[in-house]
Amino acid sequence: MIAAMRASSLAVAAALCGPAAPGFGQTMEFGCPTPGTTFTYDSGVSVVARGQEGMDCAMENVGGKPFKVRALLISNPSSDGSSTSALIAALKPERLWPLKVGNRVEATYSSGGRNCNYILAVARYEKRLGPGNALIDTFAVEMNEMGPTGQSSITRWWVSPFDKFVIRYDWSDGSGKANRAVVTSIKH
Repeated sequence: MIAAMRASSLAVAAALCGPAAPGFGQTMEFGCPTPGTTFTYDSGVSVVARGQEGMDCAMENVGGKPFKVRALLISNPSSDGSSTSALIAALKPERLWPLKVGNRVEATYSSGGRNCNYILAVARYEKRLGPGNALIDTFAVEMNEMGPTGQSSITRWWVSPFDKFVIRYDWSDGSGKANRAVVTSIKH
């Protein structure tokens, strides 16, 4: 049933967007959400925007600790509490900004004697279902990771220019593991 609902949602979005994305040629300048804005995810977790420090958005888990999000894409510390500073330094995701379809950066990151190659790209501008089933303009950013022995993963973020935040996040790897986070509520 969930698969049918997703397929229907995608069909509606595809019909409304048409074959050519209406945002072709549009750009998004970097900016963080307005301080005090609260984003609630489908997991029930809520985060509050606290400000901007260069290319980092200062955020705070409601009832928890503060964290930063580099270039609206990579949290530090990550949701499991580990530091992503070395990954951020290697990838430099801020190089994608201003967001525009076609922007792309490549990087290599070494950790634990293992080198991985990354490609970050602004893949498309599209409408996505957001909180309250509203269609929201987004830039879809994709990161492909390729490991030294053929392992791979793909991460996707849908960045809302209006909310200046990621309204959906998906990750999957070649072994069938997957994770996602969907913003279900935004309070300004």
